[in-house]
Amino acid sequence: MSPQSHQGKPKTSPKQKNNVGGIKPTKGATAILYLFRFSGQLGASTGPLVSGLLACFPLTLIGAVVANKRLARTIDEFGFDGRIPQIITSLVWLVAYKPPNFFTSLLFGTIFTKSRLAFYYLLAIPQTLISPSKYLYLAVLPVLHTTFLSVYSPLPYSDTLLNTTLQQHGYSFIARQESLTGYISVLDNNKDGFRVMRCDHSLLGGEWFPQPGYETQLREPVYAIFVMLEAVRLMQSVDDSENQQKNGNSEKSALVIGLGIGTTPTALIAHGIDTTIVEIDSTVHDFATRHFNLPSNHTPVIEDAIAFVDRNRGEKKYEYIIHDVFTGGGEPIDLFTVEFLTGLKQILTVDGVIAINYAGDLHLPSARTIILTILTVFPQCRLFRESPAPATPPQTDFTNLVLFCRLTPSAFTFRQPTEADFLNTQARKHHLLPRHEVDAAIFLGRGNGKGEQLVRRNNTYLLRESQLSGARGHWAVMRSVVPDAVWENW
Repeated sequence: MSPQSHQGKPKTSPKQKNNVGGIKPTKGATAILYLFRFSGQLGASTGPLVSGLLACFPLTLIGAVVANKRLARTIDEFGFDGRIPQIITSLVWLVAYKPPNFFTSLLFGTIFTKSRLAFYYLLAIPQTLISPSKYLYLAVLPVLHTTFLSVYSPLPYSDTLLNTTLQQHGYSFIARQESLTGYISVLDNNKDGFRVMRCDHSLLGGEWFPQPGYETQLREPVYAIFVMLEAVRLMQSVDDSENQQKNGNSEKSALVIGLGIGTTPTALIAHGIDTTIVEIDSTVHDFATRHFNLPSNHTPVIEDAIAFVDRNRGEKKYEYIIHDVFTGGGEPIDLFTVEFLTGLKQILTVDGVIAINYAGDLHLPSARTIILTILTVFPQCRLFRESPAPATPPQTDFTNLVLFCRLTPSAFTFRQPTEADFLNTQARKHHLLPRHEVDAAIFLGRGNGKGEQLVRRNNTYLLRESQLSGARGHWAVMRSVVPDAVWENW
């Protein structure tokens, strides 16, 4: 269409229009913050749907239509192909939907301008500049309230307000930060006496407060699963158990994939093992160091585990490898592929051992697919649950399942732990030695007889729906651990 075709139409400048584009993101932020308080009633499925319909969907729809029309008008005036607006809009959406890790790490951080709340304002400012309107004054009060009177705003005053709110429920907040893997924060339960670290809607670990008159070498962990992972030190072949038990920890090395609060690597370090920790999120490592006493005498690697393993194939090998990467409500499937597990196999010593923790609903198809993939790469494994299997099979079976594996084909067992293995903690006396074994045949026998598909880098999308179902189940579990009011404010 040529410019002459517009001559008969009155031209209206953006300043003459009563646009409300800049209001939408600020109103959306206010609406979502208000809806948080109803998350317990709405649940893991209905809550996001309602929030999206009331806040995000109008913003996305109207913003996309306005952007597309303006882009089309500009390109039309220059005589470009009419399909270009749709192509550009789609490219922008793809980048915004799943930004690269390095881009995310630049966006989120410790200051207000690198928070999720500021991101809403970042969306509003360009629209306000492009389409100024007298209706923008309607956004002033919501912006002021959300910024200065909301517990979700990362400002000093808001931190005080958050603690005042949480203390009504017996909790107190220690630290929080937007980060690469999600919203990371540390919380104290003042009534029961423990501290936990959170990543979005999951807990990465916890420790009990020291009890007066009760001295321990390490603090007592809240969750037994992280203690059980330390049993890699107890693994030995059935036919050479006597010789294996004589071997100490000197000059042995361990690789820990996924840090959490650092329960397992802290114990390995205490036993004199040269420990390397690979953690993708620098905030998790910082909080584990500052708030959970992670020792400094280890090798920290703040990097994607896939990149680390790919780069170190054929380099240093480890006697022990711990693979525990659950976060945010689900397992990162990319760390359970044949390719990644094979990389771990290649940096394991000939007589080395590996412990892989799978946290999820064992009834879901994804659980079987992942476990079958692990057993294909490491055929010599024994499986142990964190707790006994329920007497009556439940509808869902969300638990931690640890696969202890080794490269040598001979059968293996676990030596009896000694007092030195317990590090003077009660949790290790009760949970260090794996007890609740699961027959691998339970998972191997669930096939459909048409050939089994393993998890590979090019097919992880096949497990997406199953992962979402597991995340919804984990959401309910977390709501039974910490009250709704704490999740909704913390």
